[in-house]
Amino acid sequence: MTVWNVDIMWAFMLFGLTLFCGTLVVVNRAMREMRLLGLVTCYGTGAWMAYALPWKVAATTWFVFAAFGGSVVFAYELFARYRYAGTGRRPRPLILLQGFVLWPAMLPDAIEGMVVDAGILPPSADVADEPNRVQ
Repeated sequence: MTVWNVDIMWAFMLFGLTLFCGTLVVVNRAMREMRLLGLVTCYGTGAWMAYALPWKVAATTWFVFAAFGGSVVFAYELFARYRYAGTGRRPRPLILLQGFVLWPAMLPDAIEGMVVDAGILPPSADVADEPNRVQ
């Protein structure tokens, strides 16, 4: 079923994969490495969509999720700029045009940043060593 050039079945599949990748950060740090499997599955689903669906429907479905993921990353970066103002943290770009391709990788990182900043999880070792981020 297609609504406004968005295939609902494929949208549910992408939503499930996005939820899987995002919650791996929150559920268990040991499962964080499984995020790579989720990212590969997202890109594999995108390639499968490009093969199985008309190009317009596949592109629109993918870009709807890219726009949602980009808005979450944008909102987190605005929050991080406000929270870390004057601490030496270099601001990252607010809008990344490559986000239409990289949204499956960017969204879990933004979710992790939100969860760490909220104090739910401690910073991971790779985040603590990152010079761009201030604790």
